[in-house]
Amino acid sequence: MLTFSRDQWLNYRWQRHGLGGELDDDRLDDLLALGVQDGRQAGAALSLRQRAASAVLSPRQPPTGDAAREWIGPDGPFVSLWTVRGAPHVHRVTHLDFIRDALAPDPADEGGAGYVAAVDEVATALRATVRGATSKADASSAVAGQVSGSLVAWCDRCQARHVPDGLFRAAGLRAQVVLGPEQRATMLHPKPRQRQRRVAHPRLALLRAYLRVNGPTTRTLFRDWLGGVAATAATWSELADRMVKARVEQKRAELPEELVEEVRTAPRATGVVLVPPNDPYLRQVDRTLLVPDSKRRQEVWRALSGPGALLVDGEVAGTWRYRGSERTLTINAFSDLTPARRRSAERNAGLVAEVSGGGPPRVDWS
Repeated sequence: MLTFSRDQWLNYRWQRHGLGGELDDDRLDDLLALGVQDGRQAGAALSLRQRAASAVLSPRQPPTGDAAREWIGPDGPFVSLWTVRGAPHVHRVTHLDFIRDALAPDPADEGGAGYVAAVDEVATALRATVRGATSKADASSAVAGQVSGSLVAWCDRCQARHVPDGLFRAAGLRAQVVLGPEQRATMLHPKPRQRQRRVAHPRLALLRAYLRVNGPTTRTLFRDWLGGVAATAATWSELADRMVKARVEQKRAELPEELVEEVRTAPRATGVVLVPPNDPYLRQVDRTLLVPDSKRRQEVWRALSGPGALLVDGEVAGTWRYRGSERTLTINAFSDLTPARRRSAERNAGLVAEVSGGGPPRVDWS
């Protein structure tokens, strides 16, 4: 069994997640195949902007400045839609068919063939409804009148009958409706008319991308990241003859044999970055390995209104929050930082405000 140090694991992930200044097209493709989770304060735009900050940009790479938000939308090269775990994620517009097929419900998943049929039925209704910009509320009302009564339930929060949100989002992916820019109301748009990249064996291609981005990991972590999809076991088994057993510190893991040398020799993680709460670096990971201290884990991964993370040389070194109305970004460092790293964090805070549409913020340290 191979053994990797935690430093080797961190170094590899830092580089593959594009945080080391080498975000080439292949690495960006892998990140966008997995999706960059979107959310409040232009989360996906910030994740992409931080990765572009020190990279040499090509036309296919994330833009800088306000364009980081403008490029994510129905007319952009990047689009947001409900994918992994039903959460909004940003992908390449040319990946829509690939992502739909890679994440398609399987009879082996919870709910079985009945759930697959329900997703298809709601997706058909959504495609018929969303022919232009349509609010989610209007789409939900229209779909409720088109599908079988057994798929509709009373919602106390909405005080209306509609398809449950989890099923609605799964059908949204199946129908390939994309989300409009952040507004008070969630706006749905039909699939953009864009030539799609053909990907053989999409489920397997998604797993390969996950392994390339994250290095040594486990089938359980991959399944949990997807949201408990049972069919991942069969997909993982397809790579069994190409995987090797490994340990990262005392944790068992696996990885493709062709990645072993790259994990061993990955350049040292260097740099200071502020990433949003759902950044891929924080999401696609064994949390106890990334942040060994339990009290710090509680600070980083709060169930409600979680903060962003301060990353220093691959480590989660603190948390941050930005208040746009006050143009203030507050950083809570877990330990003392050198003056040079504090200056780097303060410069990086400018990118947070830039993507959020604000001017240079005041940085408070707590």
